[in-house]
Amino acid sequence: MKRRVIWAWCMYDWANSAYPLVISTALLPVYFTLVARDHPTQPVVWFAGQRWESASLYSLTVSLSYAVNAVLVPLLSGIADRSGWKKRFLNLFSTIGASACIALAAFDRSRLPIGLLALFVASVGFNGSLVFYNAFLPEIAPWRLHDRISAKGYIFGYIGSSLLLIAIFSLLLVFELTGIMPSTNAAFLAVAPWSFVAVGLWWRGFAQITLSVVPERISNEPLSVKNAINTGWQTIRRTLSIAGKEFPIGLFLVSYLAASMGVQSVILLATLFGKQQLQLAESLLVGTILLVQFVAAAGSWLCARLSEQIGNTKGLILIMLLWGIACLGAYVITTAVEFVFLSALVGLVLGGIQSQMRSTFAKMVAQHPYHASLFSLYDIAEKIGTSAGMGIFSLVVAWTGSLRQGALVLAGAFLLSIVLMLSLHRHARVTERYRRITLPRYDQ
Repeated sequence: MKRRVIWAWCMYDWANSAYPLVISTALLPVYFTLVARDHPTQPVVWFAGQRWESASLYSLTVSLSYAVNAVLVPLLSGIADRSGWKKRFLNLFSTIGASACIALAAFDRSRLPIGLLALFVASVGFNGSLVFYNAFLPEIAPWRLHDRISAKGYIFGYIGSSLLLIAIFSLLLVFELTGIMPSTNAAFLAVAPWSFVAVGLWWRGFAQITLSVVPERISNEPLSVKNAINTGWQTIRRTLSIAGKEFPIGLFLVSYLAASMGVQSVILLATLFGKQQLQLAESLLVGTILLVQFVAAAGSWLCARLSEQIGNTKGLILIMLLWGIACLGAYVITTAVEFVFLSALVGLVLGGIQSQMRSTFAKMVAQHPYHASLFSLYDIAEKIGTSAGMGIFSLVVAWTGSLRQGALVLAGAFLLSIVLMLSLHRHARVTERYRRITLPRYDQ
């Protein structure tokens, strides 16, 4: 195990995390509701001959990108496992994702299709790259270290992306305090497009460290396009066979799917909740997001230690219980102070659930071949869960006119995930090859 390789692997978290924080969480949801509207006081817009709530159109576009990833990435991951092309596909997806971030700078009401297309492509690039990135975790270090290394990657991501957001937030404050722009919204609308460009450059630039340092086995067997596709499908079938025969892996993926219905929906829609339901200022929302990031970095470290002390499955059950409580809290909060305190709780468990889900799955698949293909199933579970969560959330909001009702649905998703994780714990502790995820680190 080389420390330099682990550091370089973690640097992709540093690189790509600017997209989910700065664009998906902090800026684009708010920017979208301000730009994609045909009414000065209501976030509604006409598109494709239909009247849309801005939040619904936004979430539908992201959901469609997840569907494309679910179809495309498994085939490419099968090719990557057989040919040693994980870094090649990591490079491809990170490049198109970063380029789409830069293209978002051209988005305004008159260019709504361009904005939706750039949002779609950036999401495909980001989520597609994660499959090939995560697949290196079982290969760069022994499984006993996966909890700490996965947490370290997320800590890199939280801190790095926060630094970029602080720089953007500082520029917003300068525009507000000096009176360069006549209002807070005007300052936000001026700074946001340049922020999208900064994210694209940050992502692509730091990704080069991972691409140049992390090693990969390269196959010398030449592959035509036809052979590559056939190889990809063959690997998919073998991977599905592994998931079908190994009940704990299938059970973990279903539990992860249920958890993703809640986690990713909260990540993507939290700022919309603060803006539309509580009428919070953009500066407070950005400041709260920064708080969540730093708390999440600490949460990643704490939850990695928790998993080492009580085992991965028990640790995840506790983390998801706290997530459910946070969603129930969203139903009742009414003030900015309550929003900030609830956000801090979300931050604590956000870092934990992301890093420990990844490390738990890495431990489970380390002894199997086809790591990229297995992590593509992990990605599909997340995307199906996220699409279902956001889809149900959007329907509930459309029917009730309240984001609070959607929070109750997300709490139910965490309850389902807890039930499934309890079942996984019972099965894994009596199965020799998976018992490691139920035990403290020093009993494994």
